[in-house]
Amino acid sequence: MELILVYLVGSVLLGAAQFINRRPLTGRALSLAFLGLQWALTVHALTSLGRSEALFFRFDGLGVLFIALVSLIATAAFGHSDGYITSHGQIEKPAAKAQYRGALLFLTMALTMAYASVHVAVTWIFVEITTLSASALIFYRRNSGSIEATWKYVFACSMSLVLVYVGILFLSISMGENVEAGLSFDTLTRLAPTLDSFWLKLGFAFIFVGYTAKMSLVPMFTAGIDAKDKAPTPAAAMLSSVVMNAGFVGFYRVYAVVSGTEIAGWASVVVMATALLSIFVAAVYLITVQNVKRLFAYSSVEHAGVVMLGVAAGGIGIYAALLHLVLHSLVKSAVFLHVGQLYRVFGTKEINRMGRYINYSGLGALFIIMAMLCVTAMPPSGLFVSELLVFRSLIDAGWWWQMVVAMVLLTVIVWAIGRDMLSLLFLPPAIPETVKPNRVAAPWHETAWQFLLLGLAMWLGLATPDCVEGLIESAARMCGGYY
Repeated sequence: MELILVYLVGSVLLGAAQFINRRPLTGRALSLAFLGLQWALTVHALTSLGRSEALFFRFDGLGVLFIALVSLIATAAFGHSDGYITSHGQIEKPAAKAQYRGALLFLTMALTMAYASVHVAVTWIFVEITTLSASALIFYRRNSGSIEATWKYVFACSMSLVLVYVGILFLSISMGENVEAGLSFDTLTRLAPTLDSFWLKLGFAFIFVGYTAKMSLVPMFTAGIDAKDKAPTPAAAMLSSVVMNAGFVGFYRVYAVVSGTEIAGWASVVVMATALLSIFVAAVYLITVQNVKRLFAYSSVEHAGVVMLGVAAGGIGIYAALLHLVLHSLVKSAVFLHVGQLYRVFGTKEINRMGRYINYSGLGALFIIMAMLCVTAMPPSGLFVSELLVFRSLIDAGWWWQMVVAMVLLTVIVWAIGRDMLSLLFLPPAIPETVKPNRVAAPWHETAWQFLLLGLAMWLGLATPDCVEGLIESAARMCGGYY
């Protein structure tokens, strides 16, 4: 049996065992067994680049890049999870902890399979599984806020994936008599010049709009804001990074097909308009938002917009977009993991009730300073490099006014995030403290993971290793606009 099928079957069995298990020690052992299986597949994927497995899967540059990323971030999320579920009042509910561990496992598995899929419908199936898994994680705390956020997420994501399903239907109609050849991305790419333009436009539009719910883009970005706010911080770290990537992979493989057709120019204009609207929406909300988790959730909308700018501009922008997505995943997962530490100290997520964080955690304050620079794409953040390449691609494409609009909006965003983070670090709370801050030290392994992820984001951007650069270039070459 091919390893990807062993991974799939093993993950399902381990996940089912997690759901029925009620012993904490056994739960940790099952999580470790799954992480071992996850990393075994990752190593296999890295050493089998270009290899097809089980008909619907292939380890191409795009899939391998994000499989390695989800393995790293999922390991950090699992490492933070024990501390989270122990410190948030769920000790008396072993069923809730079992559900949490099982859902996190299934989410990681579904993301991995979605990245490796090279079939339109199979990708859609596994992205839908991520919705179900994520909803179980959002529901973990079982209060009114988490219940509302869960239903919003399920409704919005389900509706968006219905749009993707309709788009797949239109895509099949665009193939005409060639539909019997199947809906693999390889087949669609080969038949791209013969696809009916009208139905292809409809298919692309529906698929793109549908996947915006996962990518945190306008118009369906609202699906993820409440989810990231109410989800446990390890789950929010996944939602803000590798779940976004799953939506991008689903969109990007279809965009690569469209880039070889006569509607490529139209598609790039649609993507560009969505990118600018997303950055604008993020800027508007970031000026006023006071919840620290929602602040970083809206920041993800901004960065998704920057990624789409690069994709729409083409050329070096496609490479920059992929690099930006990788670096953003590392940064944002680290930041959301650290939000758990902020909550332990202040007992709130409201920025105006936090202050003088540097007095309570020197190491935490250092992390916030580094995170602020990374999130706002300031040196030495690797995101500075990828964002610079995105702007270069806009100049190469002759999209000057789009670049100016994006830069103005990004300046507003940098100001808004910098204002809030500096206030959190150095100023007293704007609203008098209702709960006395707690000088509690974070577990060393949690702190190590957070700094490791931030450090990787800096290193990979400023001195991208040849192996990572090769994977990104391989993924970029899927698009006809890359050079």
